Amino acid sequence: MAEKVPPYRDRMAGTATKPRSRLSIRSSIRSSNGTSTGGTSTGGWRDWRPTDEDAEPKHKTLPRSWKKAVREVSLPDWLKEALLWLLDVPRWIYFTVAAVLVVGTLAVTVTAVELYDYLSKPVPIPTPILGSATETGHILAADGTLLADLHGPVNRQSVPLKQMSPAIKNAVLAAEDANFYKEKALDFKAILRAGVKDFFAGHYVEGGSTITQQYVKLVYVGSARTLKRKIQEARLAYQIERRLSKDQILERYLNTVYFGRGAYGVQAAALTYYNVPASQLTVSQASLLAGVIASPTAFDPDNNPEAAESRRQYVLTRMAAAGFISSEQETSAKQNAATLSPPPEPSTIAYADPYFVDTVRQYLFQKYGEATVLGDGLTVQTTLVPSQQAAAEAAVPKALPHAGDPSAAIVSVDPKTGYVTAMYGGADFNSSKFNLATQGRRQPGSAMKPFVLIAALQKGISPLTVYNGPAQICLAGWLPTCEVSTYNNESFGPITLEYATIESVNTVYAQLIMQVGPQSVVNVANAMGIPGPSWLLPSTPGCRPVGSPNCSVHLIAEPSLALGSNDVSPLEMASAYATLADHGVYHAPKFVTKVTNAQGQVLESGPSPAVQALQPNIVTTVDRILHEVVTMGTGTGANIGRPESGKTGTTSDYLNAWFVGYTPELATSVWVGYPNAQKPLLNVEGIPQMAGGTLPASLWASYMKAALPPATPAQLTADAQDLGLVNAPTAAVTSTVVGTETVTSSVTTNLVAGSCALLPSTTAVSAPPSPTTGTVYNAYPYLVCGTGPPPPPPGGTVAPTATTTPGTDVTPSPADTTQPSPFPGEPGSGFGPSPTPPSGGLCLIPLLC
Repeated sequence: MAEKVPPYRDRMAGTATKPRSRLSIRSSIRSSNGTSTGGTSTGGWRDWRPTDEDAEPKHKTLPRSWKKAVREVSLPDWLKEALLWLLDVPRWIYFTVAAVLVVGTLAVTVTAVELYDYLSKPVPIPTPILGSATETGHILAADGTLLADLHGPVNRQSVPLKQMSPAIKNAVLAAEDANFYKEKALDFKAILRAGVKDFFAGHYVEGGSTITQQYVKLVYVGSARTLKRKIQEARLAYQIERRLSKDQILERYLNTVYFGRGAYGVQAAALTYYNVPASQLTVSQASLLAGVIASPTAFDPDNNPEAAESRRQYVLTRMAAAGFISSEQETSAKQNAATLSPPPEPSTIAYADPYFVDTVRQYLFQKYGEATVLGDGLTVQTTLVPSQQAAAEAAVPKALPHAGDPSAAIVSVDPKTGYVTAMYGGADFNSSKFNLATQGRRQPGSAMKPFVLIAALQKGISPLTVYNGPAQICLAGWLPTCEVSTYNNESFGPITLEYATIESVNTVYAQLIMQVGPQSVVNVANAMGIPGPSWLLPSTPGCRPVGSPNCSVHLIAEPSLALGSNDVSPLEMASAYATLADHGVYHAPKFVTKVTNAQGQVLESGPSPAVQALQPNIVTTVDRILHEVVTMGTGTGANIGRPESGKTGTTSDYLNAWFVGYTPELATSVWVGYPNAQKPLLNVEGIPQMAGGTLPASLWASYMKAALPPATPAQLTADAQDLGLVNAPTAAVTSTVVGTETVTSSVTTNLVAGSCALLPSTTAVSAPPSPTTGTVYNAYPYLVCGTGPPPPPPGGTVAPTATTTPGTDVTPSPADTTQPSPFPGEPGSGFGPSPTPPSGGLCLIPLLC
């Protein structure tokens, strides 16, 4: 059977052996039966090359003698056809391409020559950066007192290259610059490759620096990502390679680079991580150290062991690919990670106030990086006022002197700047480094009520609006059951919002948050600084000591927020209340007033930016109401005889007790509780049940009296005016009959007072489920408020109103006297044991119960 020849072979063979006219090419395409006809062509060549030698070409082409030479040369038909086609391309195209190539080649040559001349031109080597590894920094108090030194636990110990094991040299080369001994100071291939990857990634993902460039960056030019710095780095790298050998450069680099744990150079790193000299490092050990160089924080084996191990495996793969180790050595090292020595003591040697110093270190590390903080000789001026710190350290042991007593935290913030002036985070830093003031997040109880009050005032609700304040109340949408109760199940009857704040009435505030909406309260708290700055927040759940419950960071928009169901830190509460002390201006908490490097350059200075978070007129009203909490309400134990405002906070089962208060000069929060367990504060220092108004309030008062300088009469007057306690908008005094007594209010407002009535809901409005329980709660507006009588509820059922006859109250039946189960709020503000109230018990909204 004859072998079939593809039609295109016939076409090419025919075209190469005899010339044909253009017309014949176009007419002999393919027969109607689909077979080729006599050397027909359907290819692209047919329209370009006139095969008739005598035909006049349409355009100027290359000489015809070239075509003749191609035909006579013994070449494959397909190649002849392609060459003949190219010879018929218009001549001007060749001239244009040739011109572009010539000009481009000249441009590239001139650029390369100029670049080489610029880079190789002699330039003086600058003075090495001071403090790159040995300069000690200092942390100072506000008055200049030395609090701590900043330096690594192991100073840099330079050793010659011959005293470093081959494993560490090869591991670093594989991880950072495998072509170090082959390439010059600049690796243009690596730079181009890194540039392409960074471009397509949209951010910095890979560097193209050689070890020579890295050494120059570490010692001479710094790490600022600017074009000027990169050019200077390149020039110096060329000069260094002209003056030093490759071994000398590698030796200096390995003695300079930072490996984490405060260790500079391979000798310090080997001692710090493995307690062996650099000469004894194995392949497994060296691969981990080499991997840390790229990012001592991200690949820290102490804090990020999985990332460090992944990086170690990568380095071993690179070592094998570069031929530094065999495949057997690679496999063995990957399967046998070396055991790390315990990390050294903290790199900051604190001479005083270790909790405060440790927080400053955390801030500096987050902002500047460990290498800069521990190596650049920083002088850090902090916000700590030694006299206030001494007052806090004296007040806590005096209030809680016995070994079995609970712990306490105290934080003070300057309202005008956000400066944290004092912080008591625990009794003994050596025994527990957990900072109760910044890391201890607990439920604040009724200390959250001012945020609900602010949300209500923002919506135009007057503090003179009357609510019903029963001992217990059932609210649809309250989770996990519908019941809320007051402290000790005390009934208040009709009561103004102002007086409900003074007496911390849970059932009124449960109604109020339903009226304003939980999200409004979250928005207020966020604006006032809860949660706090991100660098202070825990990165993972479980931010308390072992034995205590996990904590949350962000506030959850649920009704129980009114009674303090979400976790906050003492620092966040002090910072938020400081906003009230400065007319609604929020300053983020700040621990540092000034940072200067070894060259005298100021890296930062001054307070946090001022943000107007709340309207000043609303803040004035809140200041006056919270002042009455201290003078006639639950916080009288915190009265220090000068203009002040504050709020108590107690959680169910007495797990946490708070008092947060402020004067125009200082905002302070006090928390008391057991940090390692959920243990109620019962029978502590003679107090049967510790509420916020007991020991926390008296501890706050004791501390504030010592922390604040004595006030002159002029100062007292100025403070009173600052908080709006004098010169009120109107001189009228408002009296409200509550029960059998008349409540006199010093708070005046241009908002119209009214009454609020609970309305039963028969239709559940669509709402997102609870983030904590998954339950979908009713988003119906549960209250209707106004100056006239409330409208009847749906279906004609008369809803209980907040304007019942003074002195009358709902009396609980015996079935209602059971103690509610624990839930955040003032003591007793828990819930019933089941989702549905017991039959025949107290129920203010029959349709819901």
